[in-house]
Amino acid sequence: MKKILLLLVAVVMASVSLHAERKVPGQKVGVEFDKTSYDFGTVSEDADPVKVEFNIKVTGSQPVSILSATANCGCTTPKYDRAPIRPGKTSKVKVSFIPKGQRGEVRKDVRIRLRNGADKSETVTVKLTGVVVPEKSRK
Repeated sequence: MKKILLLLVAVVMASVSLHAERKVPGQKVGVEFDKTSYDFGTVSEDADPVKVEFNIKVTGSQPVSILSATANCGCTTPKYDRAPIRPGKTSKVKVSFIPKGQRGEVRKDVRIRLRNGADKSETVTVKLTGVVVPEKSRK
């Protein structure tokens, strides 16, 4: 009897793990990101700012607002439209990274706070990674 019970518990546990939902950023509020990370490769410290856009599409039935987008460093600046995004529509968070003063491998995070019309909220972190090499010597 113990063996049957243990077998039954094992089958139930395996079944639950197979059907568990995968956590997808934005799923809670009903949005989909085109990407949540961007590798800008290798840039010189004196290069122009690195710019990337993270597209957010509303997949749910409620409009979604971007409450804030904050970076973990002053060298990284996010910009976004404050108007609510209607269902089926897309908006962007534009991120600019200034390599001046940075060296070596870098990882910059931008935390995007979202809220939908049903008052559900979520924070999604997008990441920029790359390498900054010292500026070219001037002669």
